[in-house]
Amino acid sequence: MKKQVFVLIAGLFTVLFSYAQTAVSVNDIQYVSPTDLAACKDASAYEGQTIKTVGIVMYNGNLTEVASGSVNGGYRPGVHIIDTASGATMGNFDAVQIHGVYRSGNQNQPVTALDNLVAGMIVEVTGVVGDFSGETQLSPSDASSVSVIGTTTVPSPKVVDLGLLNDNSRVNKLPSGEAWEGSLVTIENVTVVAVSSFAGGSRVSFDVSDANGNTINISDRFLAQKLTSWTPRNASSPQAKGKFVAPIVGTIYESLTGIVLHSANGCTGGTGRGYELNPFDSSHYKIGDTPPSITEVNRNPLVPSSNDDVIVSAKILDFNGTVARQTLYYTTNVNAENPNFTAVSMVLKSGTTDEFQATIPKAANGTIVRYYIQAEDNDGNKSFEPFTASSTTGATAFYTVRDGGLTIVDLQYVLNPSSDASPYVGKTVTVKGYVTASAKPYDLEDIYIQDKDAIEWAGIRLKGSADLLDLWRTEEVEVTGVVQESFGFTEIIVSSVEKTGNKAEIAPIELPVSDSAGRANNGYEKYESMLVKMVNNTGKVKISNPRFNPFGEWTVSVDTGSNFANSTKVQTGVKNGNNNSSLWVSVLSDSVLEVQDGILEVPLVKATKEMEMDALVGLMYYGFGQYAVKPRNNDDLQGFTPALEAAEYAKDTATNSVASFQALGLEFYPNPANDVITVKTASHSLGTVLVRSLDGRVLATEPVVATARIRVAALTNGIYILEYTNDHGQRASAKFVKF
Repeated sequence: MKKQVFVLIAGLFTVLFSYAQTAVSVNDIQYVSPTDLAACKDASAYEGQTIKTVGIVMYNGNLTEVASGSVNGGYRPGVHIIDTASGATMGNFDAVQIHGVYRSGNQNQPVTALDNLVAGMIVEVTGVVGDFSGETQLSPSDASSVSVIGTTTVPSPKVVDLGLLNDNSRVNKLPSGEAWEGSLVTIENVTVVAVSSFAGGSRVSFDVSDANGNTINISDRFLAQKLTSWTPRNASSPQAKGKFVAPIVGTIYESLTGIVLHSANGCTGGTGRGYELNPFDSSHYKIGDTPPSITEVNRNPLVPSSNDDVIVSAKILDFNGTVARQTLYYTTNVNAENPNFTAVSMVLKSGTTDEFQATIPKAANGTIVRYYIQAEDNDGNKSFEPFTASSTTGATAFYTVRDGGLTIVDLQYVLNPSSDASPYVGKTVTVKGYVTASAKPYDLEDIYIQDKDAIEWAGIRLKGSADLLDLWRTEEVEVTGVVQESFGFTEIIVSSVEKTGNKAEIAPIELPVSDSAGRANNGYEKYESMLVKMVNNTGKVKISNPRFNPFGEWTVSVDTGSNFANSTKVQTGVKNGNNNSSLWVSVLSDSVLEVQDGILEVPLVKATKEMEMDALVGLMYYGFGQYAVKPRNNDDLQGFTPALEAAEYAKDTATNSVASFQALGLEFYPNPANDVITVKTASHSLGTVLVRSLDGRVLATEPVVATARIRVAALTNGIYILEYTNDHGQRASAKFVKF
């Protein structure tokens, strides 16, 4: 018996010793030395390692709402835990995110057990330490790698000075902010300075600033900030719909509470939003003494001629008092400071109780008219639209008087490049331009048009209509649609397309390939969506970084040793939900991209620093906080060494037109389709069939040998294009509905 007891005790000691050897505290996972933080290094010492840790769950798992197309089921669970040894005290490297996904075969699988966790549970987690955009994450090894081992008091938030996290440009402050990553905190006395609606209007985030201008984004990882149009992805969600109502610019919050996440930017080289705050309960939003609300600002006419007076109207009300004064200020002096604007009292619009309007008199053709609205409540609180923190200087709305109608330049031009949103966001407009990139073979497969008579602010991307797929380079087209901003990139969601019959070859605008100032001060904003030509006036354009990141981007400059600040970013060979670059350019940053995120259509050439060219032509794109050039095909890499396969872009639209399915003896069924579409050819010929979105993206491809079956089950409901090409180069297209 004594021997058995000894063996049992020895075995227990072995288990405990093994646990002690493998367990790592949350603090150990997260801690980064002051020296490393000062040097812009915030990676965990355990990154890439499989470890075991224990922590207290900070919120219920069913409150998480992170949609993800890369995870089986379309949703990624997750919770944050805090070190048990910290006494649940925030702000000392003691909190970490449990990224609720593990890899199984070729798929990412959700750890659904996380959805059932409740705040205050003590959990043991085994997984791999990783990093995403500066955020340390622990990914469970499998579905059973998270277990509940006890319960304790629910962690409480700690008040933190916003200035410890970000500066007034929303750039993260690593030395003082990193210790708060993953923590539950409260920030106090902040004002909403920007509201961003995205994902087709289904999501919203907003920026708030403190009295010193320090700014943070309030983001929507949790159900608490999901709009009423949102249907929860989390099957365990306590609500069938979101309930959040977005604030307006100027709203004052007495306090905001939430989890601090890191979206690296600034010196780290990242392009994220800095430290951000994610509330997970409706009580986390406490509104303070807020000035009047100014919403639904409209201008009539939207595009005035020199014969038109302009009526500016707005809905103005106060939630905790009354509106005492409402005034429209305007000027035709583009350099005037706000106090020097002409003031006009706004009067109540007939038949309303909260809509006010005032008139700006007519001005000469080409005049830029600036204006803003000020409202003051009975407590003396003032608000401005567009929002500004001062009545002396700040943002103003503007328009250009046009006798000849709206131009692309009017859509793109901004008074301050750092505030790059089009003055026509959300408005339905009609403009003309010449096609510089099309959805045709040997092209970008993205549609851009440009004003041929302008050298700045002259290009724009088009999306949304299947008729855009019929456009060819050099054709002039008139389009009508709604202007939208996609994370700072201006585009038109087109509803109608009409060719004018005119044609013109657009010459690219020459820019220096190493213009660091153009990137640092948003100087490239005026070339957004324009055809540009990056040159080195003293020699060849060289590859400075052949693999800038895993997303198909590489950089070019005047020499191979140039840093990123003195280089131009290039993207090729990637088509997915976040990026759209050409599959007709041979030079790729990584050979895996030959068959990943789109199939390369030309022979692969992996980028190296030994390669150079005379010039790089392409469309200037803006995304993830940076500018990049997207070449359309190999011909846009002019004088490339080694030589590339020449492009075969067809310019003769008469002989390269797209036929109907019936004209080529094709049939497909069913339509509408839910799972699979069958395509049949009359002559049993060889070919290829593919599915495109209405904006030209290739979503699926299948070879055709008399018959083909192409799966569409993974597509979201809507209208798509079925496109067929046979072995003789003949092409046909047809629309179908996915339900």
